[in-house]
Amino acid sequence: MGAASVHNSVSAGRIPRSISATDYYYHQLDIDQRAAFDFDAASVTGVDIDPQLVGQAEKLFALRASRAKPPTAAQPSSAAAHGVVVDYFPMSAVLTHGYRIEPDRRVSRNASTASARWPRVNFFSADWAVPTARDDVADDYHVILALSVIKWIHLEHADQGLIAFFAKCSASLKLGGHLVIELQAWDSYQKAVRPNHAPHFRQALDKLQLRPETCFDKLLEHQGLHLCASSHALPRTINVYRKA
Repeated sequence: MGAASVHNSVSAGRIPRSISATDYYYHQLDIDQRAAFDFDAASVTGVDIDPQLVGQAEKLFALRASRAKPPTAAQPSSAAAHGVVVDYFPMSAVLTHGYRIEPDRRVSRNASTASARWPRVNFFSADWAVPTARDDVADDYHVILALSVIKWIHLEHADQGLIAFFAKCSASLKLGGHLVIELQAWDSYQKAVRPNHAPHFRQALDKLQLRPETCFDKLLEHQGLHLCASSHALPRTINVYRKA
């Protein structure tokens, strides 16, 4: 989606602890960072089940924010409109002088209060597939991204957990807002079942009734989310659903 269409967004990332999450999560973190820095989103909220990964997200964001070129008096802070250089200061500057913008829950004597230029990004830990999950996300988001995540929710929480996740996404969107999902095909579910990684997935897989290729569109329609765009340009299909 274009930069102009990104106002408030939430990136809901989730992967079981028993699966190696490094490559997946840093891909997800990069999406959160890009929404803020490269597309000038009004606000970005990153959600993940693992508090440790949330902490890593906060540190990565603080690092990128600290390296950004400060705006001048003649230059507003819109990165998308004015081409602000994000990786302006070298890493050595952060290592020598500390963060200009601190990660959450961290205090440094070198922190700068004058350069808090990116207050619109925050991260927290929650499991949106559980109905009792903490509800810190406002219900007025324009865009929710669920990329490389649906399969893991489905295998971990079964059909009812997937339904709960889609309901949470719908409840958190503004009317006219969009849910963007990466469709993970059924064969990728089967490949996820490995004896040395989350062996309980075998039993879970056998009980699943909903299928990504045939059931998700109707399931999302029941939550008021209607398919409005689809792209096959990438290895996996990207579907966009609009809340009506």
